Amino acid sequence: MSISPETVDPVAHNSAIPIIIGVTGHRDLRPADTPRLKDQVRAILEDLRRKHPATPLLVLSPLAEGADRLVANAALEQEARLVVPLPLPREEYKRDFKTKESKNEFSELLRQAWKCFEIPLMKGSTHTSIADAGSERDKHYTQVGAYIARHSHILIALWDGEQTGLEGGTGQIVDFKLNGIPAPYAPPQRSLDIVDNGPVYQVVTPRAKNPHPQGTPFKLEIRFPEGWKSSESLEKSYGRILKQMDAFNEDARRLRQKLAVTARKNRDTVIPEHESAKMPESARFILEQYTVADTLALYFQKRRRLTLATLFILAVVAVLSFEVYAHLVAHPFVLAVYPLSLASAVSLYLLAKRKDYQNKHLDFRALAEGLRVQLFWIMAGSSEDVADHYLRQHRTELEWIRNAIRAWNVLAEPGCLSINLVDGANAGVNSGSSEFILEHWVEHQRAFFDRAKKRDHDKLKVREFMSQSLFAFGLALAVLVVFLHVSLPGFGESSRGRSLLIVVMAISPAIAAALGGCAEKMAFPGQAKRYEWMKALFDRAASQLRELLDHKDWARAQELILDLGKEALEENGDWVMIHRERTADVYKGA
Repeated sequence: MSISPETVDPVAHNSAIPIIIGVTGHRDLRPADTPRLKDQVRAILEDLRRKHPATPLLVLSPLAEGADRLVANAALEQEARLVVPLPLPREEYKRDFKTKESKNEFSELLRQAWKCFEIPLMKGSTHTSIADAGSERDKHYTQVGAYIARHSHILIALWDGEQTGLEGGTGQIVDFKLNGIPAPYAPPQRSLDIVDNGPVYQVVTPRAKNPHPQGTPFKLEIRFPEGWKSSESLEKSYGRILKQMDAFNEDARRLRQKLAVTARKNRDTVIPEHESAKMPESARFILEQYTVADTLALYFQKRRRLTLATLFILAVVAVLSFEVYAHLVAHPFVLAVYPLSLASAVSLYLLAKRKDYQNKHLDFRALAEGLRVQLFWIMAGSSEDVADHYLRQHRTELEWIRNAIRAWNVLAEPGCLSINLVDGANAGVNSGSSEFILEHWVEHQRAFFDRAKKRDHDKLKVREFMSQSLFAFGLALAVLVVFLHVSLPGFGESSRGRSLLIVVMAISPAIAAALGGCAEKMAFPGQAKRYEWMKALFDRAASQLRELLDHKDWARAQELILDLGKEALEENGDWVMIHRERTADVYKGA
């Protein structure tokens, strides 16, 4: 697989997740229909840009004659990026274009493409076997269509609606998008999986072979995959996916300068700059995206924690002001602190909810962890896509994360991230890459989980000690007040000392409850156990990987790295959902 030498990567550090628009359609379009078809394509692109202003558009087109080129031209006119996956080696592919004009048009569009790459030959195929027209050659057109259907968020189909059954035909690619892609064109799916490839935007298209298509000519019809309650439910769900991607892009753009220094430190923590410079371009690209997601996750984590702590503090202040007013200082200003604290808590809660601090922290953390695994899978020479293994049980809330990873995999060097169709398509693990992975992933994560386990255990112990001490202190004061009431006849009369005891007696359990509630919302008990389990997992992985390196068993080393990644992905998905269930609610006492 090669990358076009004419194109330079202009956005190697661009953190934006693109909306990827795939193309399929007929080659024999009628010239007179071109303006109306192009208008519909422009309208689709303009609508997407209007709804998602922070998100770039990227069109995947193999630049076959007809529909592929029409959409590519419309995309370039709209300043969308063009990426060209070629079904065959470039010069071999150009043999399909019979006229000089067609070949020149192909070369000119390829020159304007942001990136071009060749899909690998399928298993068992050779350059000789695909040289002549026939089933071997046709399968590679099916393969590029499957790649486009799988990696695009939306598939534009200039299609007459007829299912001809032809290998690599428009009807087959539309069927891939709507009903799932079979092996060997994509990894096997479970029979009960929901198809999550996104919608097909069909422009009903007459063609030379069929001037009378099914439906109203040039009308836009949006089709959604099967397996959902209704097309309306999927349309709403998919709209939310694109909206969440756009929100990430807006946050990345808005905070880029503010967090630039922090981002560099975070990147160097994972892989120092002098070592990242030696990595393949695809790995460096994913590292940059990881850095952005990780930095944003930490940014929103701080705001989430600050919000949670402030809510509990305001609740304690409200209780304190009421007790002081009732027992010590009956001044309206003191009482005013009570509603003011509660009003401030409600306002802060609503602000945090509107800014979505909690979900952004958790979602961006999940995105970063998925990219971390993808990065080291690339370094292991694997063609596996994290999106095929990540968050499978949490698709409703977190589907946008899988779409983001798959989109960035398109932008990364295709040689390492193409679908796993052919033996020998990856470089495999060697001594250098294995040592790199061992140091910067396995050992790094093992040390992190060890620190995190101890940190959360310590925090939990401190909070438990403080909560129990404050509760016991409040209980002791209550016993003391009862004793003084019984033993001192005049104690029941109003006095400053008695009032102060009552205030402290009341506020101590309130502070204890706040500390316990904060620890519960932060999930310290369950989190500490999970960190302990993950530390043990990476301990085993480090030991086994070292042994495999000593024996130079690269195949099993790669298998171990893949298995470790899948375990890490599953664990992180569970971690995210545990924290999502612990939403602070000021109306229920935070």
